[in-house]
Amino acid sequence: MNEEHFPEWSELSSFERQWFSEHLQAAKETPISLLVETEIYRFTWLRSFHAPIVVRVDCDENCVLKARQLSGAGGYSPGHIQIREDRILTNEEASKLRAIAKKIDNWVYEPDEEIIGMDGARWIFEMASGNNYQAWNLWSPGSDKAAEIHVEMCLYLLNLTNLTIEKGHVY
Repeated sequence: MNEEHFPEWSELSSFERQWFSEHLQAAKETPISLLVETEIYRFTWLRSFHAPIVVRVDCDENCVLKARQLSGAGGYSPGHIQIREDRILTNEEASKLRAIAKKIDNWVYEPDEEIIGMDGARWIFEMASGNNYQAWNLWSPGSDKAAEIHVEMCLYLLNLTNLTIEKGHVY
């Protein structure tokens, strides 16, 4: 598997690196390279029993959103691209994205409690600008008060898409 999808992210186990990369490759997602002159934001949502979703925004003069929903399940085989959406964000949407990113910059996750579970979802958020790369990998952070900013960013990225997510399938 291509490990370049996660530059400088030493906290990932080889299993996670392979699992996450497999889904990104199926979504035809290009790796985030360091020393970029743009801003990059990427949310990879791997729900155990539902379609994997990858939302990426690349900002230079404009912020371009690329969303991909796969046909598989996040806890299993990724499948193939089922839904594809590409569009330019409005100035208002881009400003809100950057405002949330400012809140999450250098955020350190300290969970309210240790959560251990079998089924759930991985909420993987990455952002890069210049030579700065940050990434967070949380398991089903929905009700975790300490994860509010992470959840806000990820849900905002999802809301920028036209993807239909059933209310009970956000976990």
